[in-house]
Amino acid sequence: MKRVPQLLALALALCLALGAVAVGAEGKDILVSRWAGPHADFQKVLVQDYAPDKATIDDVDYGNMKAKQVLSFQSAQSDSTYDAVWVDCKWMNEYIAGGYLLPIDDYVAQAGIDLGIYAQGMLDGCYGPDGKLYGLPTYAQTLILTYDKEALARSGMGVPTNAEELVALARWFKENEGTGIALPAKQGTASTQVYAQLLFSSGGDFFDADGNLALASEPGIYAAKVYDELAKYGVDGVLAWHHDEVCEAVRTGVAPIGITISGLLNQNSDPELSAIVDTAAYAPLSGSQGAAGNNAFWVWGVAANSPDPKETVDFIAWLTSPATEKAQTLENQQISAVSALSEDPEVIAKTPFLPVVMQVLADGKMYPVTDNIQTMSDALVVGLSEIASTDADPAAVMQRIVDELKNVDFGMKK
Repeated sequence: MKRVPQLLALALALCLALGAVAVGAEGKDILVSRWAGPHADFQKVLVQDYAPDKATIDDVDYGNMKAKQVLSFQSAQSDSTYDAVWVDCKWMNEYIAGGYLLPIDDYVAQAGIDLGIYAQGMLDGCYGPDGKLYGLPTYAQTLILTYDKEALARSGMGVPTNAEELVALARWFKENEGTGIALPAKQGTASTQVYAQLLFSSGGDFFDADGNLALASEPGIYAAKVYDELAKYGVDGVLAWHHDEVCEAVRTGVAPIGITISGLLNQNSDPELSAIVDTAAYAPLSGSQGAAGNNAFWVWGVAANSPDPKETVDFIAWLTSPATEKAQTLENQQISAVSALSEDPEVIAKTPFLPVVMQVLADGKMYPVTDNIQTMSDALVVGLSEIASTDADPAAVMQRIVDELKNVDFGMKK
């Protein structure tokens, strides 16, 4: 009962915040919820091109955004409830199950919106379990390789096209130059992202066709063994590195190659931050069967209690259109879901890593968002840390995780 006053206080604060937005948004048709930051600042200017004073962007910090959205979803329809909402792909199932988002299939059909412009691997994440479309994808991140072309030339080896070649290259750098590969092997979510991408790129998934946890499957064990080898031939210190440290090590020349998160790659072209401005190059992070990204992205959805869903769908279609997404990419290297931008010379000149990112995203999958998935993720984090830092057998670690979680209901059994 001690939490009740705190919860009431939070609800009151959020209500006041929503009310404040409504006052400031008087006369505007679309109220938009999104994460604050430089990208939101630019969007505030950009939306004036859609129609002056047609949309108001309520940008809040990531930590408060979800709570504020949910409060709006649960409120009576009014001028202060959100119309367009920027949704982390990890929240989609929860929002759909709660009835918070509106299926937009009919509106998309009526407006003649071409869904074929979006990378399929991202568009797939916008559909609900009922097969209906609940939004349009944007602002993606995934893992790719960044390497120094001069360092690669010294090795005499080619750009790695599969996991074995990547391990061999990392080993060469470790044994011949005392460096190795940079990867985010710190105990945490970054390590599971690397594992997921190796798993997806080797024909595997977290669950099999019957809904059973599949970490001890052939692809699951293969991905764990590759992770083990990469950590073995990693640059000294990688066991304490997250994405920031990995990208910094590659762009400053500490590491000749790294498994890097796409959202930080714009810094490679900044001469004040990067020693590889003229020699940076990019390649997919592949497994044994190509390169399938561990896709992380955002979705522009329409609140189920929006008073004008048709206008809101038109608005989010404009926000995710090639022209609007191109403007954002040129301004701040935002990676959209629009596949054609990866072939636009002007865009490529500004974001040379984009073609590789879009290739990986197109064939990618989402990290699972099933029931109790955090329990699995926590166990996987511990297991990957053990694999990277000890002589533990990767196959035994994966089997142990499966055995430990055999009674956990992930909501996947058929």
